[in-house]
Amino acid sequence: MKISNRVQSLRGSATLAVTARAKALRAAGRDVIGFGAGEPDFDTPEPVKQAVADALRDGATKYAPTPGSPELREAVAARMREHNGIHCEASDVVVSVGAKHAAFEVVQCLVDPGDEVVVITPAWLSYRPMIELAGGTVVECGTSIADCFKTTPERLAACMTPRTAAVIVNSPGNPTGATYGRDELEALAMVVAAHPTAVLVSDEIYEELVYPEIDPTASAFSPGSLPALADRTVTLNGLSKSMAMTGWRIGWSVAPDGEGVVAKAMTRLQSQMTSGIPTFLMPAAIEALRLQPVESPRMREVFLGRARLVTELLSGIPRLELARPTGAFYAFPDISACLGLRSPGGRSIDSPAGFAEALLEEADVAVVPGEDFGEAARTNIRISFACGDEQIRTGIARIATWVDSLS
Repeated sequence: MKISNRVQSLRGSATLAVTARAKALRAAGRDVIGFGAGEPDFDTPEPVKQAVADALRDGATKYAPTPGSPELREAVAARMREHNGIHCEASDVVVSVGAKHAAFEVVQCLVDPGDEVVVITPAWLSYRPMIELAGGTVVECGTSIADCFKTTPERLAACMTPRTAAVIVNSPGNPTGATYGRDELEALAMVVAAHPTAVLVSDEIYEELVYPEIDPTASAFSPGSLPALADRTVTLNGLSKSMAMTGWRIGWSVAPDGEGVVAKAMTRLQSQMTSGIPTFLMPAAIEALRLQPVESPRMREVFLGRARLVTELLSGIPRLELARPTGAFYAFPDISACLGLRSPGGRSIDSPAGFAEALLEEADVAVVPGEDFGEAARTNIRISFACGDEQIRTGIARIATWVDSLS
């Protein structure tokens, strides 16, 4: 059967591929340590699970409104008003099958063929295929490890043209762990505000995982709270990272544009795709939002300790260079000093992909190669520290030994 050109040209997720390979090796009896998946190792809080059981028992098994129940949309709007400072109503909220689905829908609603979307790179690897599937062109606003993977207003402005439909900002960021300060985010937002039509898409899925203890300037500030850009900002968020609910697939977008244009368009699109999330998950999402002020800080404290541990251990490997992560649960070391060398097993290390493959096969450690995160990531690997301290210590010790053996 013929497969469409747009799908044939679509690359699969490198993160999911690494995770699948690591699972396959474990199933074959290998002691693989996985630093691939961006998935918290906590369990979903028990009251959230109980809310699902109660909803099922109460018969919440029928169709529900596509953008979410009125109660859930209001709970999300209340959270965004009180916690993020965004002036919004329930009608501005569209609940989706994870924040990834929300990002896909936003791009589909904002981008026409020929439009440009500025993405600050290194960036989450799914932004590019989302934009290209909409017929848009990705314009990379590249950063470097010397900048701690953060851009400036001047660099952002230089990337924008009359064809710019949107700018995507992700702070704290995947894959780098870079986190902007409030002043930095305001300055970037003002660049977008000065453009006549560009929309700022603020991906804040990691907003609960910010570490001012590591960098006092790091902030969980929401650009959508700025009056100058309030009606041209779409904020993406969800429960996957902050409440250990990755498998639940509950995310949302908030777009208070005054007339509900974006929310209505996303609802219309979603009605032809997935409809809404399962009806019985909506009460659980409300319960998760109620518990978030207690549960998310508890998890953040653990990730803060892991960020410090990973920084200490990776900084002790001479051939790796690291910008310390100040948010999320990723480290993004530069492996330039390893390129051109050979592994103990005789493999040539000529790229991050080659590094990651050899490391997995020879040292039983899974990391994500940097190539798919953008041109600015072609000498990096991503290490997710969404796992226990013992796994972190053992895995990085293996990396250190293996890297030291390269010749």
